[in-house]
Amino acid sequence: MTIKSVLVPLEVEYLQETAKERGISRTKLVRIVMERVVRDELVSTIIGDGDFAEPPQQKYRRFRNPK
Repeated sequence: MTIKSVLVPLEVEYLQETAKERGISRTKLVRIVMERVVRDELVSTIIGDGDFAEPPQQKYRRFRNPK
């Protein structure tokens, strides 16, 4: 599955330095890291068992459905 258009705030200085050491772009570095996290199933190790689900944002409805 391909996920597109996701905004992830990252430390640019660290990524730039690490990518430069390896001779690749920051984008390629992030792609490699995310592929490794998924392949090695590291999400639960990194995040833990905590529930980080955010409540859904309230959507503005000008005209609500009548009940």
